[in-house]
Amino acid sequence: MFHGWHGFGGRGFGSPGFGPDFAPEFGGWGGHGFGFGAHRHKRALATAALLLDGPADADQIVERVSDATDGAFTPPREIAEAAIALLAGRGLVTVEDGVATLTEFGQNLLAWRGVSSETAHAFLARAGQFSDVIKIRRGLFELGGLARTITRSGTDEQKEKLAEAKAKVLGAITDSKKLLYGALAQS
Repeated sequence: MFHGWHGFGGRGFGSPGFGPDFAPEFGGWGGHGFGFGAHRHKRALATAALLLDGPADADQIVERVSDATDGAFTPPREIAEAAIALLAGRGLVTVEDGVATLTEFGQNLLAWRGVSSETAHAFLARAGQFSDVIKIRRGLFELGGLARTITRSGTDEQKEKLAEAKAKVLGAITDSKKLLYGALAQS
């Protein structure tokens, strides 16, 4: 009956369905790999868990994620819409006028997985603690994309700016690593 829900393997939030990789950029919600493989199912499971608080449309799901993570994560509305559509396609929710409501099947699946409103909010609160790490990761990812674009198709002037930025960034990364390794060594 759960065939195809490979993102729902195991039990509760510690499982592959809600595991640690659930939140790189809200771990499956941040847009990387959108629509592919287990990430899509993890977003859907998270959305279903948030529907335990009551019916919601995509904007309300985004708001619930933001509230539960104390503003650390705000998934794009399109991601919430896609998750709701996936849940509806699997029979876990019904959708009327854009508002998703868990079906009995959806409630039973979450109960079987050991997911409650309390565990969902606790997990999201823990994920919110990594907001600084995610901001660093997101910034480095964006910086890498800019550098790649300029390397491939930039003007000579843009490439000079890239060389200047590279020296600053690599210096900052080296200094930051020393600082963090020093902090860890003090423990």
